[in-house]
Amino acid sequence: MFRKLDRTFGVLLLIGTCGHTLGTLLMLPALSGMWVWSLGASLAGAVLGTLNLVRAGRPADKTLAVITTIGTGLWGLMALAFGMSIHNIFDPRALFHFLVSWVLVFFGPATIRTSSEVSRRSDTE
Repeated sequence: MFRKLDRTFGVLLLIGTCGHTLGTLLMLPALSGMWVWSLGASLAGAVLGTLNLVRAGRPADKTLAVITTIGTGLWGLMALAFGMSIHNIFDPRALFHFLVSWVLVFFGPATIRTSSEVSRRSDTE
């Protein structure tokens, strides 16, 4: 159950990233500075979502868990910063990315603890 919930939030981050990309393509002038940077942010979100899905399937990978925990936490803070920049931290776009990110940040340390237990067991065998 834990792993399914973890993967669900990884998929939610990817869905939010797809929405971000679609909004960029539809709302911003093509090849403008904002368009380029916004697509770059979409790429970062897609990479984080994908890495979180991989992490959910690799409970012994401590390095991946640390990378995703830090990266996803920073992604959540950027979502909060976006909400602050538009003077509405309760904007659905910002709130969605913030909440999904922080749920995934919760799963990262759980993976780190699991990886430590797995490595301790393998050391004693």
